Amino acid sequence: MHIRVGLEKGIEGRVLAWALDYPGCFAYGEDDAEVMIRLPLALLKYEIWIKDHTDDAWINLSEMDFNVVDVWHVYNVDKDYNPAAEGYEINAWFRDDWRPLSLDEITQALKIFQWQREELLAGISTLPEEVLNRQFPDQKWNILGIAKHVANAESWYLSRMGFKVPNRSEMPHDPIERLRLTQGLVEQHFPSFEGLVNVLGIDGEFWSCRKVLRRTLWHQRDHIDHIKELAFR
Repeated sequence: MHIRVGLEKGIEGRVLAWALDYPGCFAYGEDDAEVMIRLPLALLKYEIWIKDHTDDAWINLSEMDFNVVDVWHVYNVDKDYNPAAEGYEINAWFRDDWRPLSLDEITQALKIFQWQREELLAGISTLPEEVLNRQFPDQKWNILGIAKHVANAESWYLSRMGFKVPNRSEMPHDPIERLRLTQGLVEQHFPSFEGLVNVLGIDGEFWSCRKVLRRTLWHQRDHIDHIKELAFR
């Protein structure tokens, strides 16, 4: 099976490999070689995870053939280019992000998003309050802060495509309620992505429906794994 890969270099000092046809599946590595070793295992885990959630799985991997089709080097906006966005990190824009989304892709992505959300909320609900509020060394947020950050990012991603979303000050303070709010926004707006070829440039960064979708699924999964690592540290 042909696996198209996009490499995003320099994200938190690492390389991020995106399985472009499998939203929500990715791997990190210290360099190209390490990340390409880790990606096959990530895909196999991804396949098992989907099959654990549905009897109608749409993924069946075998004899994987990996092909890096695009590479992006992360950089920050320079003040001479845009003083208002100085220091803003420009993340990957792959040629694949131009490609419009099909209804099947959106339907599958929403299922993955909802299964991820169930996992996130279930994990938070089972952790003791002391763990949820503990400030871990070298961490920007505690676990509840990470949950709120996930919700904030989802709202922000949707705003990149021009959707009207609440200001953070208007969103529920409680992280769980905030997650429920942004879940509703994702479920409301993602179906409208079908067939759209809109590409918007904001603060020097390109955005499309496909980029918003892939980053939404990546971000939630990344922080689910982050929370697990902190909870069981």
